[in-house]
Amino acid sequence: MDIPVLVIGGGPTGLAAALFLGRLGVPALLADRRHATSAVPRATHVSRRSMELFRAAGIEDDIRRTGFEVVREDDPRTRTEPARVLPRVVLEAGSLARVRTAGVLETGHEELAVPGPCPPYWLGQDLMEPLLARAAGRAGADVRPGHEVIGLDLAPDGALARIRCLDTGRMFTVRSRYVIGADGKRGPTARWSGIAHHGLGTVARRVSILFRADLSRLVGERRFFMCMIENPGFSGAVMELNTPGRWAAAVDYDPRLAGPDGRYPAATCLRLVRAAIGDPGTDARIDTVFRWEARHRLATRYRAGPVFLIGDAAHLHPPAGGYGSNVGFQDAHNLAWKLAAVLRGWAGEDLLDTYEAERRPVGAATAEQSLLLDGIPPESLGGATRCDPRTLLMGYRYHSAAILGTPPGGPFPPAFGLTGEPGTRLPHLWWRTPRGRRISTLDLCTDGFALLSADPTAVRAADDAARETGVPLRGHHLPAPRGELAQHDADFAHTAGTGRFGAVLVRPDGMVAWRVTSDVPLPESALRSRLSRILRRVLALPAAAPHRLPADRCPLTLAEHFPDLWERT
Repeated sequence: MDIPVLVIGGGPTGLAAALFLGRLGVPALLADRRHATSAVPRATHVSRRSMELFRAAGIEDDIRRTGFEVVREDDPRTRTEPARVLPRVVLEAGSLARVRTAGVLETGHEELAVPGPCPPYWLGQDLMEPLLARAAGRAGADVRPGHEVIGLDLAPDGALARIRCLDTGRMFTVRSRYVIGADGKRGPTARWSGIAHHGLGTVARRVSILFRADLSRLVGERRFFMCMIENPGFSGAVMELNTPGRWAAAVDYDPRLAGPDGRYPAATCLRLVRAAIGDPGTDARIDTVFRWEARHRLATRYRAGPVFLIGDAAHLHPPAGGYGSNVGFQDAHNLAWKLAAVLRGWAGEDLLDTYEAERRPVGAATAEQSLLLDGIPPESLGGATRCDPRTLLMGYRYHSAAILGTPPGGPFPPAFGLTGEPGTRLPHLWWRTPRGRRISTLDLCTDGFALLSADPTAVRAADDAARETGVPLRGHHLPAPRGELAQHDADFAHTAGTGRFGAVLVRPDGMVAWRVTSDVPLPESALRSRLSRILRRVLALPAAAPHRLPADRCPLTLAEHFPDLWERT
């Protein structure tokens, strides 16, 4: 078989990569040695930034129907719509029987306060993986469970993978231009590619116990992300799962409680759960018990020739903070749009080097912050200190050749701010189409580049630059709001720091690639010429001959979502 991209590993990160590629018109084959998606509800937090990417991929409604919307604890919907929302709060109590008077450890108000088009969601991996697998298939990806990649030969122009169907034993080979290693901490892709890892290794060993119990009498209307429980019989955390009556408890692994095989006996697990509940009149039934390790490791590089690492294959850290799968989703999206740009002819090969330059610092900083949250001493991490959690969730700043206007090697993590600076996520503002549809500024740049400006001259310059370079670029005029019929809720020029006649160039991942600030009119021809040069630099295109993008390669997702807006622009 010949395929543009082979994805090795069908966990949430690999499935997300296949989905993002499919939505951008790039066929991908995904091989996963597992026969079924995960039955374990780990990686439960889908951050606001991840939701923005899934919104662009067309599955925001699927997630909304399946998961809990994350809200503030004082949101009245926690009482009126308990089946739809979950308050972003971490409690501490002696047991679940005392949860009504529990103290608050963490509210997570920082993430909820960041403006965005969609809220975060609470959705376990057991529900998220099937949802992603279906969506990836609809987008055109060839998802094959029960297929193991048993060898990988690399060449400068691609890779040859040997794949075995575990059900039939049939062997076949796949030749691909690029390979995405999403096979986690035990996957062989990094080893086959000669990529090493470093880090602290195992920092904790824990046991998770999934159980069923009707706790409505004890908990009442007090709902929560997680409750930290400390008593003589239980020391750990308990959280609610998406299915009513299902809960998960996690404790540090104690070998003294384990049997000869190293596992916790069922009676021990039940005793721990009852101690966590703290009410002898409440029945509980154990569903699943599994032991796991909290580990820290980081790939020394994210790329080796045609192979790229994403998710746990690239960075591994404790789950504290709920960052894990979200960093992987953002890895997948960052890489997917760049692969699509190169494969579809509107970017040069060197653009792919910016994947590691942008995402590896994020992976390293996220791992460091997770370790601090998990109790690792700062001195073990070179004196690291806690940063604003909003920075890791959505306020990170890229420094690479695909970002112009920021010096390379800036501080990381940076101070949080979403004000239109190059390398940061575009500020979100609500905007109304001529037909009255309410969309986000982030919806304007999901499949190609976008130039946003309060000056209509910039829109015309964008159209000319798109024709000259062959880059899928759309210009959007966001005038200053005027009265009740304002097209958006705030002054875009002020929010994005462009001035009245400036503009921001935004990439398909919603990150600002370049910004020009001006309070005086810019000549259209000069702006078009400058914009063409900027696009070629950002996308590593040749500086001379213009490139023509065939009409059938133009992205259509925006047109599908907002046909009236597409017609207007």
